[in-house]
Amino acid sequence: MSGLLSGLSDPKFMAEHAERSRIAAHVAAQMGVTMEEARAALRAFEAETSSDGHTLH
Repeated sequence: MSGLLSGLSDPKFMAEHAERSRIAAHVAAQMGVTMEEARAALRAFEAETSSDGHTLH
């Protein structure tokens, strides 16, 4: 359990989390959806997109 909790103090993890939250909030505001719906849409987008930004086939 301590390994999981130590990740919460990792600056890189926290920065990524903050950025994802900022993007989800922007998507939610622009599209008029809940934060959960925005997060789900972003996860679906990530699942369909490669690290190079290309759609996976």
